[in-house]
Amino acid sequence: MKGLIIIPDITGFTNFVKNINIDLGVTITSELLNEIIDSNPLELEISEIEGDAILFYKMGAPIAVKEVFEGLKTIYDAFTNKLESLKSIYNVEADLSLKFIVHYGEISVYNIRGFKKLYGQTVIEAHCLLKNGNGKTSYVLITDDYLYSSSSTSFITTTAGWKYSTSNCKNYAGLGNINYCFYMYSGKEQRTSSSTAGVSYMAM
Repeated sequence: MKGLIIIPDITGFTNFVKNINIDLGVTITSELLNEIIDSNPLELEISEIEGDAILFYKMGAPIAVKEVFEGLKTIYDAFTNKLESLKSIYNVEADLSLKFIVHYGEISVYNIRGFKKLYGQTVIEAHCLLKNGNGKTSYVLITDDYLYSSSSTSFITTTAGWKYSTSNCKNYAGLGNINYCFYMYSGKEQRTSSSTAGVSYMAM
């Protein structure tokens, strides 16, 4: 069965762990991951929490592109606001941000002692895409597999603060070519709710 995979991943996490007291680091990390989980307007299910990343999924038809981008903006804003609050409370510097991987394809869900696990090449591809070589800290990486399977017939160029940046194709050994686009967070617009965020399109 096909399903959507979304992985929010905290960038800057390695340096954060190296430069902070372990107990305080655990507290801040826990607070941030909980904020990501709680601010989930897309009603995604959790398969795993992987250190500084969460493996979300939703089986069935893909969520509309506009809804996905607006949902990710909600999660990003909640994360950023929580981070600023924690930096003030604990008087620490924490150069952290959030990136997202969005992919769609064949996946299976199975249970191991009460834990839901994902299986399939799509899952492997999504994890490979975390290491995409992009040096930016705040972006959405969205694959063509998702874009072409969604109800949208256009590439989105700007939506909910995420602005189209580049199109890429990368070959992964044993997996073949994966095509994807980057959308960078502009950080310049006023914060808006998902019900009022604007969208513009570029025809395919």
